[in-house]
Amino acid sequence: MTVALAVLLIAAVVPLRAIFIGTDWVRPVVGGVLLSVGIGWGARRLGAGPITHLVMTLVSLAVFITIAFLPSTALWGLLPTPDTLPALRDLFLHGLELVEIRPSPTFPEAGLLLLAVGGSWLVAYLADGMLFVLASPVKAVTGAVVLWAVPLAIAPQGSSIALPAATLLAAAALVLLLGTARATARFGVAVRPSGRTGGGRGLPLSGVVLTASAIVLGLALASVLPGFRAEPLYTARGGSGTTITTNPIVDIRQRLVASDTGPVLQVTSERPVYLRTTALDAYDEDEQWTAGTISGQRVSGIVDSPPPVPTERVDVGITIDADIESGAVLAPAPFQPVEVSGPKAAVLRYDRTSSTLTVPGDAPLVDGDAYAVGAAIPQPSPDALRAQPTPPAGSAYTQLPSNVPDEVVALARQIVNAAGATTMFDAALAIQDELRTWSYSTQPDPGLGATAMLRFIDAREGYCEQFAGTMAVMLRTLGIPSRLAVGYTPGTQQPDGSWEVTNANSHAWVEVHFGDLGWIPFEPTPRTDGNVLVTSTSAVVPAQTAAQQAGEVPASGVDAVGPGELSDLMDQGRPDFEGQETAGGDADDVRAGAGGTAARVWPWAVAMLAALGVAGLVVGRRAGRVDLGAPPAERIATARRRVEVAGAAVGRGRHPAETDVEYLSRIAGGDRAGMALARPATRAVYAPAVAVEEAVEAESAARALTTRLVDAQPAWRRAYARLRLAIGR
Repeated sequence: MTVALAVLLIAAVVPLRAIFIGTDWVRPVVGGVLLSVGIGWGARRLGAGPITHLVMTLVSLAVFITIAFLPSTALWGLLPTPDTLPALRDLFLHGLELVEIRPSPTFPEAGLLLLAVGGSWLVAYLADGMLFVLASPVKAVTGAVVLWAVPLAIAPQGSSIALPAATLLAAAALVLLLGTARATARFGVAVRPSGRTGGGRGLPLSGVVLTASAIVLGLALASVLPGFRAEPLYTARGGSGTTITTNPIVDIRQRLVASDTGPVLQVTSERPVYLRTTALDAYDEDEQWTAGTISGQRVSGIVDSPPPVPTERVDVGITIDADIESGAVLAPAPFQPVEVSGPKAAVLRYDRTSSTLTVPGDAPLVDGDAYAVGAAIPQPSPDALRAQPTPPAGSAYTQLPSNVPDEVVALARQIVNAAGATTMFDAALAIQDELRTWSYSTQPDPGLGATAMLRFIDAREGYCEQFAGTMAVMLRTLGIPSRLAVGYTPGTQQPDGSWEVTNANSHAWVEVHFGDLGWIPFEPTPRTDGNVLVTSTSAVVPAQTAAQQAGEVPASGVDAVGPGELSDLMDQGRPDFEGQETAGGDADDVRAGAGGTAARVWPWAVAMLAALGVAGLVVGRRAGRVDLGAPPAERIATARRRVEVAGAAVGRGRHPAETDVEYLSRIAGGDRAGMALARPATRAVYAPAVAVEEAVEAESAARALTTRLVDAQPAWRRAYARLRLAIGR
């Protein structure tokens, strides 16, 4: 039953593969489940009651989590200390924050792993109690089904659940059948396929056949049920506008470290350009950059008028590759588009407020779609930009919630004052240039909430979402209108002069509004590949990337930590967070929660299980050891129980209706030791007193019978029987 429960719970956590990228979550989560089940098994072997089992579970869970996530707070790296509890609280709250801001699938970061380990451990403990204390296998299975269903409810659609479903159903059937057989055996009767009754705990053949048939038919016929994979009755996409159902910015980091390294766009352009998908202009109380409904009007030919500043005309041809996201409705285009053409242009729509090109929801971008965009890239002089005054307080694109951290406000003013900046243009340049001295990494915690922003400015390390989002917030604290732009960097130039854009080129940058001069881009992110266009006093929108200007154009447009590389680095034991102090402990603690968890947890988990096993063996041996000071009747009963344990271990268990004489004679096979034990065993039950000599005779006969039963078995069964004898059950 314990093994069946462990199999069921392991099957229940399999859907977590749809939530986490890679397999680094497997060992801590599965290890925690097995340890929880092992604690329950040990508690039963030791004869512990429910309260003792609960205490054992809480203590082992505390030790497990301390070793896995917070070793720097532990005594000897093992035992929790007073510093562990506040660190655990912070890490737990950090995990809740990540749940809100991280799309799935995501990397198994410490906070998220803590929630997964704790939740699966809790379900394992409850399922153990329901199965062995309440004797309700149905309730145990229900808890496992809940654990199984939750990840599937929040995972991206598209993955088949046939195999996880079949695995769970088979494991659940095993628990239910074993539980039913066990409950029946407890009352002394078990139904056999032949219709006869008797003792035993075997699985009824009819139950096995019916269960297997139900699983096979259920999986085979599920696809013909009404509503299976049906389209929704109503969708908000389409019409005169386009509702963005997923915030574009939350997808950036997933693309940066995606295992898919193929191109998403093929671009023809005489110069490198950012391909913008949309702008996010609202920073709300939930500390997220968002965009509302984009009202796209169908366009043909001329899209918009050039801004009233000197511009550079650039004609860009864009072809969608097969690897772009499914159902894409935002059409990448250079800023600012003034004309569209090409096969896909007939369905393109344009929103002037956000300068966004879209397609209707029922005609998303797919492999092979092509269109051309004529763009008027603004090139105002720095003096013209400096002449633009800061707008009045409360102007558009300067709104901020009241919960922006004071540290962010103070840092923005410190940077601007240190640079002596007195205009919007110089202030934006100062913040941009300061942030570009920080470190770029796709591995730190995601998100732009207050906590994440404070961690970012403290660690001074992050990726584009954090650089751009923080710069835009800083500018707004100074009254400078700003917003986020999301899209792609120019990509890698090919031998024929075209540009290949991949997931690794996903990017976010800042746009600042200079009154009548329009929106001007700024680039605060120090991408390690140099594939960025950095605004400066010599070129507001430069015609070369930073890498080209430095003469260091890489052979590939992939970042130093780019597509497919992060999992490999984790497997090699590279830290997930380098030089970053994180909620819930230092960087070492957070690393332990992801790729380093297995190295820290597994030896200790094995050690804890071994210690539990040793404790059980010690108690069992003491239980089976002859106590010469015990009453003779008690010694005889102990000797008889050891023979029954040995018989059960080798498949010759006692039937509930059998007397001592019947059972011991049957398993003795004619050996006189059977009756030598049966006689004193019967007298110990019915006689008013038994002599010490009878106890000695019973113990001698029990040893002989035990040896006879065990030694006749194969090696594996002998080992199992001796383990049962050592435990005493």
